Amino acid sequence: MYCDTTQVNQLTALLVAYNIRNAVVCPGSRNATIVHNLYEIHRQGKVSIHPVTDERSAAFVALGMSLATQEPTIVCVTSGTALLNCVPAVAEAYYRHLPLLVISADRPLQWIGQYDGQTLQQTGALEPYCRTAQINPPRSEGDCWVNNLHINEALNSLYHGEGGPAHINVAIEEPMFSFNTVQLPNERVISVTCPTSSTPIPQNIVDIIANAKLPVLLIGQYEKGDIRKEVADIVVNEQMLVLPEIISDVPGNYLMNAFDYLSTQADALEPDLVVQIGGNFIHKSFKSLLRNTSCRVIRIDEGQGLIDTFCHLQYKIQSAVQPALAQLSMKLPRKHEGVAKAERRLADTAKILEEGLLADEEHLTMNCVIRHLYMKMQTLACDYTLHLANSSSVRIAGNYFKSGVQPILCNRGVNGIEGSLSAAVGYAMKMWGLSIVIIGDLSFFYDANALWNVSLPSNLRILLLNNNHGGIFDQLKGLEKSPARDKFIAAGQQTYTAAGIAQTFHIGYTGVQNFDDLRPALEHFIVPDGGSQIVEVFVNG
Repeated sequence: MYCDTTQVNQLTALLVAYNIRNAVVCPGSRNATIVHNLYEIHRQGKVSIHPVTDERSAAFVALGMSLATQEPTIVCVTSGTALLNCVPAVAEAYYRHLPLLVISADRPLQWIGQYDGQTLQQTGALEPYCRTAQINPPRSEGDCWVNNLHINEALNSLYHGEGGPAHINVAIEEPMFSFNTVQLPNERVISVTCPTSSTPIPQNIVDIIANAKLPVLLIGQYEKGDIRKEVADIVVNEQMLVLPEIISDVPGNYLMNAFDYLSTQADALEPDLVVQIGGNFIHKSFKSLLRNTSCRVIRIDEGQGLIDTFCHLQYKIQSAVQPALAQLSMKLPRKHEGVAKAERRLADTAKILEEGLLADEEHLTMNCVIRHLYMKMQTLACDYTLHLANSSSVRIAGNYFKSGVQPILCNRGVNGIEGSLSAAVGYAMKMWGLSIVIIGDLSFFYDANALWNVSLPSNLRILLLNNNHGGIFDQLKGLEKSPARDKFIAAGQQTYTAAGIAQTFHIGYTGVQNFDDLRPALEHFIVPDGGSQIVEVFVNG
């Protein structure tokens, strides 16, 4: 039996019609009818539901599931401030174009501002990251029609262009808890299609790229399919200098590291044209160099907006990336002299940098620990995904791990520290192989509620680098002059450990205080059937 609330049944019917198969649900009374209906379709095998108590963590768990499945995932919350806890994950989903569907229950709109409990303005609460589809109790057939239209619009927006988050806010009146409806309504489904082209880039822009002295293909965070073949063709043919980030899922991030290093030197390479694809970028020196040159930028993506990361955007190609790259590999001239010369120089620089990074070091620094994990992972026979927290973790890991070999994920949509662990947990719940998380103490303790999860997966491995403060603040030039830095800005001068958290949530735990204990801890850490565990290394730099 379904609930007797018409608008909730409309919504449920359309969720089934759109084949949305995963939902994370949070506790509450106002959203109880929605959760009840999700449970009913769960019993029919039409959706899988996962209870998570904390709304902020739940939204990131749902985001991780969307990333793992490449499908929309629901996070269902009750009324009031519960919805506001979804904002960080929604912002992350917006910048990474992930189909996160927030469904919130709401009180009757007339009680907003009347000191009625758990009542606030929920319509528009997630803007500017996604608009709200407001669903009200219907009083007529016309109201049912407009609810159907708004739900269709929201669900279609999950797939428009590059995709992104959506918010459906369902106002529910009392009495709520009546469950006598036998069958869901037959709701109208509105389909949206977008035209495609096998040659999306105009010939005049192809000619501009072909005539550049040093054309660069720059690849940021990329999670929308496999473009490795198209990129490999461009690399082999020496048509553009390809610079991928560690989170690009394309081989060659060592060249980006070398370029970033050279960008601080007097004889830095200066491209006169950049073709930009993908999302966020990590390398600050590289961004600073491009923003201070006169290079032209061509952006390729399917979105509606203009993204001007480097302040020199000249052309926007609204297209899927794969056919655009295939066209460039077919049309651009081969053996570009400037590209070949730059690639040789970067390869030589990368080799020197790698030799320095892999030199023996017997001190428990972040670099040392991540280097030893990297070398240990070379012996791992099973599949794994690497999850990187923001700030120091992703930057240091980028010096060792190779992009395009195994999935490397990071919440770089908005670069926040919240949710790194929650997103990794959600991903691990829906993906095979080990999910290995590298995370600092500030990010870990901020997101420890990720482990408050009755479905915590056994393939989760957490490498916690604990230096008792936010290590990235040590790298911010000039901040050391402030006496407030360590205690008040970097959340330091306190000693915390994850041992108690591991015990509370029944997770294996190993603490590493000295270098001799590091290797055996990492040996056990990567055992495929070792169960979920934390290795906490107390680093000193």
